[in-house]
Amino acid sequence: MSLNSAIYTGVVRHRRYQPRKHAFSYGLYMLALDLDELPELAAASRWFALERFAPLSFRRRDYLGDPGRPLKQAVLQEVARLGGEADGLERIVMLGQVRCFGIYFSPVNLFFCYRNGEARYLLAEVHNTPWNERHCYLVDLEQPQATEKAFHVSPFMGMAMDYHWRIIAPAKRALVHIENRNPELLFDATLTLRRRPFEASALTTALRQWPVMTLTVVRGIYWQALKLFLKRIPYHSHP
Repeated sequence: MSLNSAIYTGVVRHRRYQPRKHAFSYGLYMLALDLDELPELAAASRWFALERFAPLSFRRRDYLGDPGRPLKQAVLQEVARLGGEADGLERIVMLGQVRCFGIYFSPVNLFFCYRNGEARYLLAEVHNTPWNERHCYLVDLEQPQATEKAFHVSPFMGMAMDYHWRIIAPAKRALVHIENRNPELLFDATLTLRRRPFEASALTTALRQWPVMTLTVVRGIYWQALKLFLKRIPYHSHP
């Protein structure tokens, strides 16, 4: 069975340049799920399930929009609301996290929207911690433009900045690089991933290496927040 969906493994790196330098990186995996293939994926491996408990499980209510509507429809609606041309977008691949042994957390879910086989838009659904809010940014992959920051994410970073994007849509590799500028470089985050087929052996390997990926992400966020606090990085209250 040939699938557009896959599992991606790699590294995420954060680098802060001002007011004090701070950097870290860690390994991770993310699932790239073609939203039209979800029933096939549940049949492909006992490690993955839809709307029920499994080592890895997709629950519609964890993501964008009305849980009563298909996620693909919600993504297309959000693309149109943000000014994109949703007509003719025939395929959507979500690069992000699902529930791991029932626990869900994902700082960002990346919805790649395809037209005529080419990635046309990236819809980035961002979550903040600990407020558990979400916000979407739309990136035109044909002509990426700087995006004004409109959503409070980290209490150790203010709002007066723009995001600059460099993106390679999922293929053999995937890359998402974001720079925060004002206008000087304040911070950057880089996600570099390599594709593996969506099959039991790849899922087993990922689960052995990162048994509870979602908890690993949460633990990393708070551990780095503690380090920033000890470095006396200025604190920015939720606006």
